[in-house]
Amino acid sequence: MRGISKNYKVTNMLMGPDFRLTCISAQMLAQDCFASYMARHNVAAFDLARQSKMWIISEFYMRFSDPMPFWGDTVTVESWMSENPAVKVFIDYRLTHRGRVFSQGYAVWAILDIMSRRPVACAEILSPIECVPELTIGSHHHRISRGSDSVFSYSHVANNGNTDFNGHVSNITYLKMCSNAMPMDYLSTHRMTSVDVKFVRESFLGQELRCQVFAGAGPDSWTYVIQNGDGLVNCEAAASFVQGADGEVDYDNLEIRNA
Repeated sequence: MRGISKNYKVTNMLMGPDFRLTCISAQMLAQDCFASYMARHNVAAFDLARQSKMWIISEFYMRFSDPMPFWGDTVTVESWMSENPAVKVFIDYRLTHRGRVFSQGYAVWAILDIMSRRPVACAEILSPIECVPELTIGSHHHRISRGSDSVFSYSHVANNGNTDFNGHVSNITYLKMCSNAMPMDYLSTHRMTSVDVKFVRESFLGQELRCQVFAGAGPDSWTYVIQNGDGLVNCEAAASFVQGADGEVDYDNLEIRNA
């Protein structure tokens, strides 16, 4: 395909208590595939760092359909650039297992100058990468409407395990905070069908972060706001769930049996 296609195994580090790939892990695979895509064109994070530049993600959207792949299954991630880059870089992706699409979405990236933390024009930097607009998955414009009443909250002090190679708190940490803010009995009886995340500003090691959860407009829909100790918003998110677990497992024909 025009873009990149990469296979991954669902390991114990990527699965939840039901032995299936988690939604957060699916996003991690999509981001890893994007990193490999950029490395093929010599614009990986380590390439840009030598030019005093850095990749940063500003938002992503992802939807899911059950069943999620099981422990040991092989997942194929496809990724491509779907709009001509200016300042924003739109990357669409699709995750499949045995030819069935179980997740797809997009992410918006930008290249920043490390010293100024300001975005730079990236059309020339990314000129070797082919844009494939006809493969765009849905709309790239999603709006998060915050609810009025906070129903759950969770606080966390950013530690060494939360930062990435850019020196700030990783986007995956924000996702985990949103998950940690939800009651365990709810998460054990519901599965996520979509997630939409927008990153507003960076946070750093040692900062206290607070995630508030608001009831969304529809049933089993939630919005999340993560703020730092000064009350400034770092991240906003929205997620939808449905009640019930993934389907039955054919334990006799698992891929792990023949690994």
